[in-house]
Amino acid sequence: MPGLTTKEASRIEDGLHLEETLVAKFDAYSKQTTDPECRRILADVANKHRHHCDVLRRHVPGAPSAVGPAGGTSPGSTPGGGSSSDQERTGGTPPTLMTGR
Repeated sequence: MPGLTTKEASRIEDGLHLEETLVAKFDAYSKQTTDPECRRILADVANKHRHHCDVLRRHVPGAPSAVGPAGGTSPGSTPGGGSSSDQERTGGTPPTLMTGR
């Protein structure tokens, strides 16, 4: 397969960053809920997005190897579950689960 253009690589990197943000958010949501079924579903969704990250990383030279496992943090992430750049975009607030109560 021929090499990627700069524009293609940039778009894949953008998609990778979005997927990493989704992993962090769904991991955080799964830790915030007390409902075991909801926790399992949210963790499954985080794992699917983690897989998407792995697929995208195969196409981006020099991309980090993996998003931290559920319950852990990876470089550039914070214990609150969001990446440092995600927290900068949201005013420094880690993602929270809306309860509707």
